[in-house]
Amino acid sequence: MHQLDTDPALVRLAKIVHAADIASDVDTDPAGAGLLAIGLGGLDVEPDDQVLLERGLFVYDALYAWCARDVAGTAATASA
Repeated sequence: MHQLDTDPALVRLAKIVHAADIASDVDTDPAGAGLLAIGLGGLDVEPDDQVLLERGLFVYDALYAWCARDVAGTAATASA
């Protein structure tokens, strides 16, 4: 149908979202807990649903861009 599984970055993003969304699977992706924390924290700091949605779109766009770099092997990592 839409063949979304042909986009490696989207597949990577789906794994992160799944880990953040399913409590028993939170440890299945290292970024899952971080996305969960952002989502829960967002609810605490922004009462306006429309503003929260706009901010969330940026987060997911940025995470998708990172996923594209990750699957290409060029993702930036934190340095010590």
